[in-house]
Amino acid sequence: MTYRVIVRTGPDVAHYPPGATFGPRTLRDFEFVWLLRGSARWCEGATSLDLRPGTLLLARPGMRDQFSWDRHRASVHAYVHFSLVGELPASMRQPDMWPLTRELSSADPLGALCRYALWLGRHTSANAVARRADVLSWLLDLFLRGPLPSDDDGDLPPHLARLADRLRTSWRSDGTCAPSLRELAAAARVSPGHLCRLFRREYGIGPVAAIELVRLARAATLLQRSNLTVAAVATTCGFANPFHFTRRFRHAYGVPPRVYRATHAVDDPLAPLARVGLLPLAHRLLLEDA
Repeated sequence: MTYRVIVRTGPDVAHYPPGATFGPRTLRDFEFVWLLRGSARWCEGATSLDLRPGTLLLARPGMRDQFSWDRHRASVHAYVHFSLVGELPASMRQPDMWPLTRELSSADPLGALCRYALWLGRHTSANAVARRADVLSWLLDLFLRGPLPSDDDGDLPPHLARLADRLRTSWRSDGTCAPSLRELAAAARVSPGHLCRLFRREYGIGPVAAIELVRLARAATLLQRSNLTVAAVATTCGFANPFHFTRRFRHAYGVPPRVYRATHAVDDPLAPLARVGLLPLAHRLLLEDA
């Protein structure tokens, strides 16, 4: 980056009684605002936004804005004022085109950075002051560009997202199972034939084989990171018996489970999934916070 963030005020917290208002005021710098408790209506010109915990607002210099806080309960918001000095990259040279809000979620680091910024705001050492500017730089970059590079968003098509969410819920409640094609199609809300065409077009294999690869990847992880017997791994990952499991595992990983455990302890257990492009689907199925 060729620009620097200069923190002017904050990060700090403001407490408001029910029905409080603020403004209109004309901003002379940038301001991040995020609700910790309660709610607020933010207005600037013809734009009006309802703010709540989980929403991060970025107001810009020259805006004449105002806040109206929750009428029925106390509200608390965090804020930080900052300015930018130096040459901005081309993608940042039109602040009027920047988004006004982003949602904070467990899927990206914005919420954690906001909490970290508040924690740093309680410290006055030179190191803490310098780190605040670093955190604001990261926060601004993620706010403007999002948590992932634009050429790799990892999103699943709606039918696959529905399938993964339904199957993940089933696996959590009933254990890892081997779903039938009809069950997968029902979860995706498409016909079995259409689901097969979609999977073969996207991954080159059918849906049942794709889900089997995900179950085998879970098994490979257990072989590397547990003392479970091969038979117990097979049962845990939804295979009817260890002989069938061994045959399918060898087909996917090139070696039987016992050899994999003994000689492939540092291999990536998701490698077979990566080769056919199944990682986004597998992550949605296997990660607890997906």
